[in-house]
Parts: sequence; structure tokens; C-alpha cells
Amino acid sequence: MSIETIIRAMPKVDLHVQLEGAISKEFTMLVAEQTDVARTYKKAKDYRTAMELFKEPKFDKIDEIARESSSWVRHPEDLARVVYDLAVNYSKQNVKYAEIAVNPAIYTDLGMTFQMLLEALNDGADRAQRAWGVDLNWVLSMPRERPRKSDDIARWATSVTAQKGNVVAMSVVGREDAQPIAQFKKAFATAEKKELPRITHMFSYPDADSFDGVVETVMPNRITDAWGVLDDPDAVSYLVEHDIPVVVTPTREVKLGRIKSVAEYPISEMLDNGLNLIIGSGMPAFFETSLTDEYIKLAEGGVSLTEIQLLIRNSIRAAYMPAEAKSDLMVEFEQSIIELQD
Repeated sequence: MSIETIIRAMPKVDLHVQLEGAISKEFTMLVAEQTDVARTYKKAKDYRTAMELFKEPKFDKIDEIARESSSWVRHPEDLARVVYDLAVNYSKQNVKYAEIAVNPAIYTDLGMTFQMLLEALNDGADRAQRAWGVDLNWVLSMPRERPRKSDDIARWATSVTAQKGNVVAMSVVGREDAQPIAQFKKAFATAEKKELPRITHMFSYPDADSFDGVVETVMPNRITDAWGVLDDPDAVSYLVEHDIPVVVTPTREVKLGRIKSVAEYPISEMLDNGLNLIIGSGMPAFFETSLTDEYIKLAEGGVSLTEIQLLIRNSIRAAYMPAEAKSDLMVEFEQSIIELQD
């Protein structure tokens, strides 16, 4: 049995995927045409430019492009369809559980209330769970370029409605150099006070905040997109000592031109340094990847099956799911390894 076959068969979880970067391009263009999104632009040229960037994205502008294109999916029923389709794709990969980051500011700017947004997301998730057995949960994301929206999002994320609506954490998304992390201090303090897990990206851009400044402000329970973390030994020591999970998407760094192939990502070195490392799919529609693809590319690049199994175990342990469900999934995973070996 090939390693690829084993990877495809093992149960998995995805703890780092952005909804705005996971909507299929085909569906986005279909919805844009059906709802005549072009009419919402003052100039036809602006829409044509946005569509061209969407079809052939410049990856140093990928956050802005994803925000723009996801705003074309502006009706609750379309959002529910997006979530359902994402779960179908997960079921084909044997992904049992996922935590999906959603930027609510995009949809409230379109006129949805937070209640409407959450109902649309969970409508798609509930139908998918019944049909495919995939459990989807939400991470509410504050856009880095709009710090004034952060208090609203923190209030939504910590509300009773969010708790009942499968919101499991709060994060910040966008280029790290867009606004200082200190602008989000109050919002993260609100989340910490309400014991809501906090997630932030780090190390992606040289002009971003210092590690100490981010830790002090965010009090993070998880780090994402930590390209360059090995260049900061003090940060590595802190993350190891506090057992803070670090989620990476190797294909992201290929698209950004930092490495030529996934094989160059220092996965084994990060594990050898003791980091609690996890693989996520990030923006699968734009990166043209999936969680399973990431594992397969790593295996092809020399990461061992034992290391891949460790990465999957790490992701299950780090998931914000009920203890009993987490235990059951870990048992299922370990049993799958025995059966695949046999």
C-alpha cells in the first residue's frame, strides 16, 4: 500500500482554513453572474479588474483579493451552499472535523446581521453533518486592516448566540504589517476574559510586530502561518514551553515565492525542535490545494509517514472540540493506523 493511499484513508482534521479562501472559483463566478454583481461597481472597469485578479491572483495581495471575491457571495442561501460544498470536499478526504475562519465584517457590510450570518453558516453545516458526518465549527476573524471593527467582532464572538452557534475561537487575519497588533488589545482581552481561545498569524512579514508584543496582546492559544519561526530561537523556546500549536500551510509559501516546492518547508526541523506542529489547508481554492494534498506533497518531499501521523495526532489534540468527541476521534485514528498496517 502506498503512502498516498494511507494518507487518504486516515481520518484527519483541518484547524486552519479561511472560508473566504475556500469558496470554489467556479461557484464564486457563477454567483457573481447570477446576482449581477457587476452592477454594484461604480465603474465597469473596476469590476473587470477585480475579476481578472480573482482569476489570476497576485499572491502578495491574496487577502485583499479573497475579501473582494467572497463579498460577491452575498445571500445567506449561497453561503449555506458554500459551507455544504466545503463539507462534501472534506468528506472525500476523510476529514472528520474542521475549524473555519470567517470574517463577519464582509457579510455585515453587505447588510446581514450577525445572527443571519451564523444561521446561514450553520444551515450548511447542519445539512452537511447529517449527510456526510463532517463536523464544522467557526473561528470569527477580525480583519487586520479594520481595527475599529474588532470590538464588534469580539462582542459577537463571546456572545451566547456564538456559543450556541458553534463559534469556538477568535482570530485576526490579513497582512501583519497592515495595522499594529496593539490596535486589537481590547478585543483580545475581551475574548481572554470570556475564556474564548485566541489565534493569530505571526512571522510572515519582516515589518510586522515583535513576538513579545504579539504574545502580550493576543495571549495566543494557537499560531498560524508561522513562516520564519525557526529564525527566532526565543520564540521557539516559548512556543515549546507553553505547548502552543503552530499551524502551517506549506503551499502558501510556495505561492508567495518563499520556497520553490513544499519539500523545502522545514517540517522535520520544526518537529525536531519540539514545536507542536500542525498542517492546515489555509486558502485551498486560491492555493489550489487541500489538506490531503498538503500531506501527500510533504510525503513526496521526504517527510516520513511517522512524522505525518504525528502531525495528524497534533491536530486532533489541538482541536477545540468536546473532550469525549476528541477522544473518540483519536481512537478512530489509531485504529485506522493498525488496520492500514495490517
